[in-house]
Amino acid sequence: MRRLCLILLCGLVAVPAAVAASRVTGDGVLELRTVNGTVTVNGARGILYGQMDRGRLTVTDPLPGDGQIFVSGAERTRAGVDDNQRVYIGTDIHYRITGGRYRLQFVGSGIDFTAIGVGVAWLTGNVTSDDTGDYALDDGKWTPVPWLKVGVQFGTPPVGAPIQSP
Repeated sequence: MRRLCLILLCGLVAVPAAVAASRVTGDGVLELRTVNGTVTVNGARGILYGQMDRGRLTVTDPLPGDGQIFVSGAERTRAGVDDNQRVYIGTDIHYRITGGRYRLQFVGSGIDFTAIGVGVAWLTGNVTSDDTGDYALDDGKWTPVPWLKVGVQFGTPPVGAPIQSP
């Protein structure tokens, strides 16, 4: 009887803790594999790294100085529409974002990256491509990128934090 009471008591403590944990802010993972199309990522925090075979990468740093953005391999670069934006064009573009807020827009082929943290991405496959590539969230199950725009959230944002649209 004593053992049964102890088991029930542990259950009463563990269940509310598990439910509360599902609402806690936490990091998630979004991975892209050879995506052909358009991808827009708004990150609230964390890291992102990867490479793109060919295309255009537009980087917006909404809060300069809260993280670091590194891009290499672009054949051409130019200023964007405001002081916090830069556009990279070419082949074999490599990028790494560490900490802070960021917004990236990819238009091209062979887009690969891993994002760890909290954010949202909008994915649209290139309708002229036979293979639009794949994406995976925390569970690691690869899903084909659809031809129609789809939004995916990674990580758990703080309660009441808005998800930014592209």
